[in-house]
Amino acid sequence: MESATNSKKLAWFLLILLSVVWGASYILIRFSLKDFDGNVRLQPDQLGAVRMVIASLVLLPFFFKYYKNIKRKHILPIVISGLCGNGLPAYLFAYAQTHLESAITGMLNSFVPIFAITISALVFGFKVKWNHLVGIVFGIVGAYVIMYSKLKDVTLTQDELIPFALVLLATLCYAISLNVIKYQLTDLRPMTITSAAFLAVGLPSLVYLLSTDIIGQVQSQEHIWEGVEFVSLLAVVGTAVAVYLFNHLIKISSPLFASSVTYFIPVVATIFGVLYGESISLFEVLGMAILIGGVLLINKQQRTKTLSETKVKHQVKS
Repeated sequence: MESATNSKKLAWFLLILLSVVWGASYILIRFSLKDFDGNVRLQPDQLGAVRMVIASLVLLPFFFKYYKNIKRKHILPIVISGLCGNGLPAYLFAYAQTHLESAITGMLNSFVPIFAITISALVFGFKVKWNHLVGIVFGIVGAYVIMYSKLKDVTLTQDELIPFALVLLATLCYAISLNVIKYQLTDLRPMTITSAAFLAVGLPSLVYLLSTDIIGQVQSQEHIWEGVEFVSLLAVVGTAVAVYLFNHLIKISSPLFASSVTYFIPVVATIFGVLYGESISLFEVLGMAILIGGVLLINKQQRTKTLSETKVKHQVKS
């Protein structure tokens, strides 16, 4: 029971830590793309590629340490996790943030638990209960309260809707990845999964990056190195380290609990937006409170279930 309690505390600690790291990541993406004067630093596709290459290089030593644990049955799930959990979202978010503010991009992440619980229920037999549904509704309402405050005076055109669609596609990718990790890679260490998944997307990203004449641009464009510095920080802390922690969180909790990190991200993203000149209203504070309430509700019964399952497993082993 003590071990289960410690796991619960660790899960909440990782949830909050990841919320801060990923909430700040959207500001780093923004700074990687342009400076305050609007000067272009990196193109969206270059940002995504550099992010994946650096993250995979950081994790490469761990891959060589743990790769022997990978069996043939693990290869396809690892590739899916790499593409959906890391590769595709890195490019999708970079393109989306050429049109969307970092705070709004963070808010749209609240759709991850919706996709996650749907996939868990339809594909892996997860039993959806009333508190899950009500908590998800709270999360959506909270996210849209914030979004309404941001967008109430904006008339969206078709071109402006495309970035929203890209972010939603990225959240679907995240939901697919965390379910694959939870249900098909349970016998692998989090670092094994993380390093192998990044290698799966890092090599193709390196090939693509070299095809964009990045070397020539580094030599001729004065602002590009600033973008590389920001994306390097994003790749190491916001990608490589954060994804490892997230994979560990999935291991010790559930896809639903792990995906609820996306409810806290809008709060953190909005706070960072305020620090860098974006405004915040009481309406948005209300939305944040609703979001947090949704997280607490959606996970209340699940935590109890996790403790019970742990106790049963301990009795069986005894």
